[in-house]
Amino acid sequence: MTTTAQHAAQDALARLSSVLDDLNALPLGTLDRDDVDHLTRSLYALGNRLDAAKLHAVRRALEHAPESAVVDLLATNPVNLSRTLARKDVAAARHTDPTVHWDGRIGGLDGDRGSLARTGEQLAAGNTTLAHVHGAVTALQSIPTPLRRGTVDIDVQMDTGERVWTTQRRADLIDGHFATVTGTQPLGTATHLSEELLTRLDPERVDRHVRDLEPDSASRRTLTFTRRHGMMRMTVDLDEAAAVVVRSAVEAAAKPLPSASGDDTRSVGQRRHDGLVDLVTTGAHHPASSTDPVVAHKATVVLRATLDDTGAVKPGTAIADTHGPVTDATLRAASCDGDVTVAVMDRLGRPRSLHTLDRHASDNQRLIVAERDRGCIAPGCGAPAWACHLHHVVHWADGGPTSVDNLVLLCGRDHRALHAGRLEARFGEDGLPETRRLQRDLGQLMTPGPWTRNDHPALLQRTRELAHALQRDDPRDRTAV
Repeated sequence: MTTTAQHAAQDALARLSSVLDDLNALPLGTLDRDDVDHLTRSLYALGNRLDAAKLHAVRRALEHAPESAVVDLLATNPVNLSRTLARKDVAAARHTDPTVHWDGRIGGLDGDRGSLARTGEQLAAGNTTLAHVHGAVTALQSIPTPLRRGTVDIDVQMDTGERVWTTQRRADLIDGHFATVTGTQPLGTATHLSEELLTRLDPERVDRHVRDLEPDSASRRTLTFTRRHGMMRMTVDLDEAAAVVVRSAVEAAAKPLPSASGDDTRSVGQRRHDGLVDLVTTGAHHPASSTDPVVAHKATVVLRATLDDTGAVKPGTAIADTHGPVTDATLRAASCDGDVTVAVMDRLGRPRSLHTLDRHASDNQRLIVAERDRGCIAPGCGAPAWACHLHHVVHWADGGPTSVDNLVLLCGRDHRALHAGRLEARFGEDGLPETRRLQRDLGQLMTPGPWTRNDHPALLQRTRELAHALQRDDPRDRTAV
């Protein structure tokens, strides 16, 4: 480094340090909530820009030392990154190098250097995070080599509305997708979109990770239920063949579901719990294709209860035979989208008749709602239609009709959040559903967020279009992207 450059770097670091001191000394107690929210967002955006500056320094370090030495630098005092994270930062620095025009080739002197330059520009502008860049690097390295090279003809729409065919580099399509689609979403959504892209490009990738089956494990299979501290504990020993099926299904149903309010805050155990319950209540059903959305019927639940003179369930009387007493709130939530039937009992406990508690949606209504919503309507949620429940916006108990303009799709997590008072749903003026989340502020008051629409189905469609474009080998195939 020349003397002039050295002085400029030292001066920039001194000014940055001074600004950070000023920020740490701000009297935040005098700011209202809106001011604090604005300050927080601004600081995190500046933190993203600072991460871009760090990657810039790492790139320069790689010009003077081998990668292993740079990793050692980041893994020791005062940086103290784990070696895994240090290697991720080094890889991110290479991939986001703006001075190299990547051509999609693997190997060679530059390797993948510059392959995510546009994504790096988004980081430098504060519009994405370093974690998003790490995810993009991992996803890029998993894309089959032939699909990263060369060009492809695609159908694009011009500003004038005219559609024309143009030749674009696959490398530019990939980088552009990570920069403008996944990089602008919450991290959980970005990961989901990347997984969708990789699965579309290489459908067999998940199967290659399945271990060989253990032939003698089936004899040790068991499942037990035990009541413990007001909860029901389920203990399961699965043989390997069943474990492959059950774990794959539960893990798929338990993926984080981010929203506009941030990443999924449930623990791994809570997500697996919710995923298992969703699979059981909706049935492990998946549509034959992404263009054929289906909302599965929930499992039938029979309750014994006493009805009052109006035909409603008398409070505190509902009982499930294999479970015990059921609270009124649980009964209300379970009957929102389920086949819940109450066996009406007389004073001596003898069944007299069956009373249908829920007014069921027809199959045609389910299909229409699934086609309209395409999945869970909660903001940022990636649950597909087949994994969702039907919810009455105006509850059946409050006189709400079972009609398309009163039914919406909600995944199990968001359906539970709604009945717990942490989510609200309504139909907008244009007749389309929208939701808002309610967060507890420092005063323990539930503060509603803005009413929003879930744009995840549109992002998923753009991801699938990219996969289709990358897989097109014959330029004469004029299927529109």
